[in-house]
Amino acid sequence: MDFTGIELREKDGNCSISLKVIPKSFRNQVVGEEGGALKIKIQAPPVEGAANEAVVEFLASIFNKPKNSFLVMKGQKSRHKVINIQGAQAKEVLESLAKYKG
Repeated sequence: MDFTGIELREKDGNCSISLKVIPKSFRNQVVGEEGGALKIKIQAPPVEGAANEAVVEFLASIFNKPKNSFLVMKGQKSRHKVINIQGAQAKEVLESLAKYKG
């Protein structure tokens, strides 16, 4: 998969990434890039924050970082989200995505 079109922003030693989340999917997986956002599918339903928690857990497994390194900055109740990854650089994020084998 090509992830070069994903919008990543670095600030103060952190990296923000835009996501498009598809909840209630068959399995958790990275689908690709759509409109500058990383498109992912999550098994959890969009109910009472379950999908947001699943997004954080899934991203933590991809980027090999603790769950508390991820913060939903925008889109808590939307499919379109901005996630802040503490202590990450854009280069690391792209390298981790390139290694992802869904």
